[in-house]
Amino acid sequence: MCTDWEMGESYRPWRDQYGDRWEPTFRQRYERAMIEKNDTHFYVGNMHGHQDTWLIVGLFYPPKPANG
Repeated sequence: MCTDWEMGESYRPWRDQYGDRWEPTFRQRYERAMIEKNDTHFYVGNMHGHQDTWLIVGLFYPPKPANG
């Protein structure tokens, strides 16, 4: 599960703009474009009551180095 604020805020207008076709745009942004262009890292954590269940609580995605 990912609870990243930015992803949630992207979903809402794209759902309104694209209707049932929101998912391809969402996946293009957060699966393909972000991974190809950026050095993507996840901030992960768990909840006190579910310490064996991990979730993504945030994303950090600086540009990939020019030589790598």
